Amino acid sequence: MAGPEQRADSLRQSMEKMVTRLDKDNLRPVQKESYLCMAQCCDNAAGPAELQQCANRCEQGVHVKHSIIQSAMADFQNRVQRCVQRCQDAAQESLPIKPSEKDIARAQDKLANCAADCAQEYERQIPKLEKSIVEQLARA
Repeated sequence: MAGPEQRADSLRQSMEKMVTRLDKDNLRPVQKESYLCMAQCCDNAAGPAELQQCANRCEQGVHVKHSIIQSAMADFQNRVQRCVQRCQDAAQESLPIKPSEKDIARAQDKLANCAADCAQEYERQIPKLEKSIVEQLARA
């Protein structure tokens, strides 16, 4: 079995891969559409105010989809943090009133392993998270 650091790093790498896929497959096409729309604004707007209004309309879709991704990611990260916080609480509660170096080392090991278990648990949830985000983006 991989050590606690490797298990936690695996979650980070999986998250990065998901974000890259969401960006490439879902956000970039909308951004491209937005840029093309803004180019038409430059060609067709009568004045600066009309140009700005047109450009703002073109960016709406990008902002909405970006918000959906950010919100889902923040919620997911909060859940991971709550899991790790429970580990910290459990490690702290396992210490006696006057802990020895051995007690502290044991608590730190308990915390590291528990946090790594959190990472593994939430890494398994990434495909479901990604599917949920993609479904929300399709409805937006």
